[in-house]
Amino acid sequence: MRTRPVLKILVLLAFGFGFLCLTSSVTSVQAQSRSGKNSARKLMNEMSESEDDGFEFNFDSDDSDDSDDSSDSIDSSDSKSKKSTKNKEGAKSSKSSKNSKSSKKSKTSEKAEKAEKSKKSAPVKEKNTAEKKNRGKKVEPVEEDTRTPEEKEQERMAYYKETGIWRWPELTDEQFEAEIQRQKNYLEEIKTKFPGTVYYESEHFFYLTNAPKQIAEECLKYLEAMFARLCQMFDFPKDAKVWKGKCIVCAFATQQQFLMFEQEFFHSNQFTGACGLAHTSSDGSVLISLFYGDISKMEKRWQFIGVLVHETTHGFVHRYRARQGIPLWLNEGMADFMAGVIVPADSQCRLKQQSGLNRMRQTGSVGGLLQADSQLDVWQYGVASGLVGFIFKSKPQGFKKFLDEIKDGKDWIDALKDNYNCTPEELLIQFGRANRIPMLRF
Repeated sequence: MRTRPVLKILVLLAFGFGFLCLTSSVTSVQAQSRSGKNSARKLMNEMSESEDDGFEFNFDSDDSDDSDDSSDSIDSSDSKSKKSTKNKEGAKSSKSSKNSKSSKKSKTSEKAEKAEKSKKSAPVKEKNTAEKKNRGKKVEPVEEDTRTPEEKEQERMAYYKETGIWRWPELTDEQFEAEIQRQKNYLEEIKTKFPGTVYYESEHFFYLTNAPKQIAEECLKYLEAMFARLCQMFDFPKDAKVWKGKCIVCAFATQQQFLMFEQEFFHSNQFTGACGLAHTSSDGSVLISLFYGDISKMEKRWQFIGVLVHETTHGFVHRYRARQGIPLWLNEGMADFMAGVIVPADSQCRLKQQSGLNRMRQTGSVGGLLQADSQLDVWQYGVASGLVGFIFKSKPQGFKKFLDEIKDGKDWIDALKDNYNCTPEELLIQFGRANRIPMLRF
């Protein structure tokens, strides 16, 4: 009789211990599930933040998967609908089978790892792909350009008489060295008018400033990075003489010095409020003038370097191919696009893009951006850089041809149709869809 209460107690203890183990197991599974989700989110964030080497400068990062570099036109609505259908089917199957869900997670992680590896070895991959394509084929030797400088100049002038397009002349080594010496004399003249300034020289730039040497050299590194990226973007050889001599940059500590320089060397008495200007002349010379102010704080320093890259991109575009101008939205969009790519630490481009995105979603319009020919609102700079990024990512080689044709005198609307198979109206509609704005209009 006495053993029954003891048995009951033992049974109750065993039941309690089993319940505690079960609860602990469920809690552990839930914790592992939360940990897995957090790890997946962290991986996706790291992937989206590591897009520096591929011009992944999206207008809206939430839609970064919607565009395809290999597409032949901007219109990709069919591919988007297929992706949407696949996503819906995937959602249904995940509800019906736990094994399917775990399988998809492993596939996603495998894709993420492959994407990360492909980014790190992109140049090698491109090289291997080219080798495979050329394997078994006869490679035609590139014909050497045997024209003399005189013959090149005659052909350039004949092209000008026929089309009215002034392509930049190719300088001989002697002409290039003479231009470099002229620029050095010019910089010495600036130094006499602005005591305390010093100029530094890199492969493609002269940088005159009264800032500390360390900051000047840092700025030159960003300028050379910008130059290299633009040459890559437009298939220029590394040793290409893009500038007439070199590009001159004059950066002053104060706004007063900046205004004095503008008045002394460019006879400009009007102050537009800009902290940097790109002076581009009809003879091909380029000079960038700026003031940097208080750059003791890193945020202000990055902001200055962003302006530096923006203005110098204008100079590069001026020197690209021919003297012919390009539409304002494209010119400003390219300048802000490059600033965002080369100086990601500068938040100004992202802020302007966010402002532009908000305005477009409120109004359903770009506010006449594509027809503007004099000045843009601040938020329109964000729309312009986003639109350039959208076009470029859609078809990088098409973007080069697009700009080539404009520089050769073709209307940009016709060049867009030739290279992206769309009208400006269709371009805005696709750009709007990529950013969840139905029927975006002018």
